[in-house]
Amino acid sequence: MKRILVVSGLSGAGKSTVARVLEDIGFFCIDNLPPALLNDFMVLLSSSSIDKVALVVDIRSAQLGNAVQAIKKLVDNYSNIVTVLFLEASDEELLKRFATTRRRHPLEGQLSLKEAISKEKELLGDMKEMSVVIDTTGLDIHTLREKIGSLLKEEAQFVIRIRSFGFKYGLPADTDFIIDTRFLPNPYYDRKLAQLNGTDQEIVNFFSKYPIVEDFIQYTYKLLHIAATRYKSEGRPFMTVSIGCTGGRHRSVYVAEKLSKILKDRFYVYVEHRDVNK
Repeated sequence: MKRILVVSGLSGAGKSTVARVLEDIGFFCIDNLPPALLNDFMVLLSSSSIDKVALVVDIRSAQLGNAVQAIKKLVDNYSNIVTVLFLEASDEELLKRFATTRRRHPLEGQLSLKEAISKEKELLGDMKEMSVVIDTTGLDIHTLREKIGSLLKEEAQFVIRIRSFGFKYGLPADTDFIIDTRFLPNPYYDRKLAQLNGTDQEIVNFFSKYPIVEDFIQYTYKLLHIAATRYKSEGRPFMTVSIGCTGGRHRSVYVAEKLSKILKDRFYVYVEHRDVNK
């Protein structure tokens, strides 16, 4: 039987994150399908081999037509296969997320950010009423993944989160492993490289000159592979690895990226760089 999940909610509440989680558990995700095309889409879906579809509908979709009525009609006509999720978070959490990511709210312009959040709640109020509501305030990606998996009765995939950080900004609180890379060659002392970060090709070229860097990555991979295999077999949902250098810009970022690429052959890996822009 086919399954359709509509993902809606407030901007900054985690719709993109949920879409990635759904892709990981086999959903075909479509972002902002115009409401007027829903009927045509359902006809195409009925004759396709795709069983699980997620439609992301947000304030941009609502402004393309009457998205609320279109989704309500979809629910009424296909109630046995359609579920609507509505993601929300507290105003304080949304303000913090927009400040952290420096993204603009879709309704910002003549409205302040606070006013835009309030207006969006008003516009999507009817959508929320027909939905299963998930409050993402204070949730990290792992907890959110478990919540979605539990809701959909899907097996939540084991996740390795790799985080780069700078020791001078403090140790991460939530971690299973801390890997120190401060003994590796430091490109910071090269003026041409100082303002780059570990994802830039010039930094990759710099580290490629030092065999010790690749040796360290391979030994660390073996350690993490053993640990992750055991964690997964014991039923743990995730493992967090924090990789640090002095400022969290060069060595830790480079090593985090390299390890993630190797580990992705066997595990789902999520990478974040905590201090790369500081």
